[in-house]
Parts: sequence; structure tokens; C-alpha cells
Amino acid sequence: MTDYSHRRAASLRARKTGAAIFLAVSAILLLGACATPSPVPASAGKPATAETRQRSSKSSGIADQEGAVSIVRTAPPTVGLAGAHRLGSAQATIGIGEFSDYQCPYCRDFHDRVFPKLKKEYVDTGIAQFIHKDLPLRSIHPQALPAALAASCAGAQQRFWPMHEALYANNGRLAPTLYPQLGRELGLDEAKFTACLGDASREQAIMRDVVEARGLGITGTPSFVIGKIQGDVLTVVRLSRGAPSYEAFAQEIDKLLKPENAGAIPGTK
Repeated sequence: MTDYSHRRAASLRARKTGAAIFLAVSAILLLGACATPSPVPASAGKPATAETRQRSSKSSGIADQEGAVSIVRTAPPTVGLAGAHRLGSAQATIGIGEFSDYQCPYCRDFHDRVFPKLKKEYVDTGIAQFIHKDLPLRSIHPQALPAALAASCAGAQQRFWPMHEALYANNGRLAPTLYPQLGRELGLDEAKFTACLGDASREQAIMRDVVEARGLGITGTPSFVIGKIQGDVLTVVRLSRGAPSYEAFAQEIDKLLKPENAGAIPGTK
């Protein structure tokens, strides 16, 4: 075999190895969250033209052969907290927000394995607030929205977090008959709870969370935002699609606790 043949064979092996590694990493990332299928763009499979190349570069801020496009810097993303269910001290200025789906097994796994320690070390000690946001993936989880409504209506009777825990504990058996049963177990006023479940404004509030998630580019659960709280606004420093480990949460929170970051709003320096 010639030197050229050796080099070509080595190059092919390297490309195959790289493709295998990419697929393996992609599979690992997909295991960590529930997600709805992404629609295929209408232009998928069509050959790129000068016009589409330039349009792509303009949307991404990447310089193209047709002309350089500057990157527009914007303010850091924010999450609204008015009306959101929160755990922790009202004086805590660090926020951990979760966009979750009660029927998603990965959300349940986070609440079983990571959340208890996170709550004990950072929420119960007054360091951080934990904020719930709804993201029911209705196309794959038909009980996600009804469960979110049940939690919201329990919240109307000051029992949101007990219902929140009960729904995750029953993640595999969510059903219309379960929610009134859980309400009775939690001591809710049954008539008020039933009326609340049919209140359209409750669903509208949940859908506002969904719209907010989409604005952040979040389409799967669980997803998390970590940042600084000022009033009813969380300014996002880190965003995670999928549940990080406790150690990863701790690392990000500890960064925000450093003196140089204690009073700073991200992106304003």
C-alpha cells in the first residue's frame, strides 16, 4: 500500500471514529430530559444557495463570504417571578428556576435524587430560592397539563408544594381520578378544588410559563435557570437543558456567592 493509501485509510478511520463519538454524545444528552419532537425545517435537504447561506449568516451573526455581519449584543435573559411558586427565604437573592412536567420521568428523577440535597444545603439555609415553572409537554404527556392544573389549584388553598410532591410521587399513575383523591388526602376543600380545575384562567397562567420557556429556547424538561433575583425578576446567568448533578448546581451557586458577584447583575458590568 502506498503512503497516499495509508493516509486515506487513516483519514477514513478518524472520520468514522469522530462520527461514532458524536452519536454517542448525542444519545447521552437525549437521555437526560423529556422533549417533544422538533419540526423539520421546510428547507431541510435542499442545497444551499448564496441567498440561503447569507440569510443563515445573518441570523447567527457569523461572517459569510457574501459579507460580514456583526453580532448584536442584547441584555441577559430574564424570568418573571410574579405569581410563581417559590421555596426559600424572601431575602435570598440567588434563584434556581425549574421548568418541569409532572409526567416526565426525568423531572421525577431530579426531585428524587438531586432536589432534597439542593433544598437542604441552599434553600433551607436561606441562600437561594427554588422557583417552579410549568412546561407541560402535551404532545407526549397527556396528563402533564391536568397535573399542573391540580398543583395550581392546590396552591390556591396554600397547598401547592404538598401537591407538587404528591404528583411526583405518583408520576407513573397520573389520571383524572387521582387529582381529587390527592386533594382529599391533603385536606383541600373539594368543591373549591373542583371548580378551580375548570377555571380557564388557571390554564392561561400555565401557558404563560410555556411561552416564557420558548422565549428562552427551552423545549424539554427538566430545564433550569440559575441567576440573581431583584424583586420579581430573575436575571439568568446559567441555563441547563436537562438535570445537572448536585455538584454542578453547587458550583454555579457558589460562583454567585463570591464577593465580586454578590451585588452584581449579570451582563451589567
